[in-house]
Amino acid sequence: MARLLLLFLSVIAVISTAAIAQVEDEEPEMALLPTGEGREDVFYLCSACHSIKTVVQQRLSRDVWDETLDWMVEEQGMPELDEEDRQQILEYLSTYVSPDK
Repeated sequence: MARLLLLFLSVIAVISTAAIAQVEDEEPEMALLPTGEGREDVFYLCSACHSIKTVVQQRLSRDVWDETLDWMVEEQGMPELDEEDRQQILEYLSTYVSPDK
């Protein structure tokens, strides 16, 4: 019985250590963005120039996010996105960083 308990505790320790290591490897500001498809794309695109706090505080509609991406490309030197990436980023922002969230 003691061996079984020791084995169980060892397994729990390994799982806990792996979970902690994964969280520690994550960029601290990444935690500000809700989990969802497109999260990493939004993080790396936006944090190249400014804090993610700037993004999450905006709470814009899809149309305004779309206009903001145009402005960032035209006026701020953000690289133009291919259509698939742009749609994924817009979908993420309008789903997780919108006025109703």
